[in-house]
Amino acid sequence: MRRLRELAAGGATLLVVLLAPLAAAYGLVQTTRPTLSSPMLPWITGRALGLAAYGALWATVLFGTVVRAPGRLAWPHPESRLRAHAALGVSTLALVTAHLWVLAADRYAGVGWRGALLPGAARYRPLGVALGVLSCYAIALIVVTAKRAGGQVGRHWLGLHRLALATYALVTCHAVLAGSDTAALRAWYVATGAAVALAAAWKAGWLGGRQPAPHRPDPMPPSR
Repeated sequence: MRRLRELAAGGATLLVVLLAPLAAAYGLVQTTRPTLSSPMLPWITGRALGLAAYGALWATVLFGTVVRAPGRLAWPHPESRLRAHAALGVSTLALVTAHLWVLAADRYAGVGWRGALLPGAARYRPLGVALGVLSCYAIALIVVTAKRAGGQVGRHWLGLHRLALATYALVTCHAVLAGSDTAALRAWYVATGAAVALAAAWKAGWLGGRQPAPHRPDPMPPSR
């Protein structure tokens, strides 16, 4: 009898292990089917890519602001900082490009290729989209020229990368004005913006009780 109960329990466990993933997959398909078959799928995809790009830009700006605070952090190593910062920047540019591509190709979005490339040419919320176009160009400029700027005199490196904070503010305005779900994401925009503002104030020495040491650009990794 005991042996029979053990076999029954083992069989039930095996059945659950086999059927649970199938049930989860079936439920996922049934849940997402209306979205996958909806003509709004490109718009949803483009919006999701836009939010991901915003998050990546926020991480890039926040990380760059904190780790480049002169005399504030001894870790990680300057070369590791630059590599991580560069990786975040490239990820941001890739997500921004995908966001632009999907919405430009979506005929329901009201943006089109002309609106995606020329500020003010979109039919959908032209001001908000125009700010996004300008932000895209600024992000591309900062990311593409970062390595060359880092090899020049420190003031050129600082001058170029100060655009990152202004670009982040521009992207936030774009997200708020062009997003159809701004009200639902208001708390997120406030929290991320406050984090960047606090990091910038900390870097400037306004929160640390002392002025930062004179800035010296981090050494660039050796060319490979």
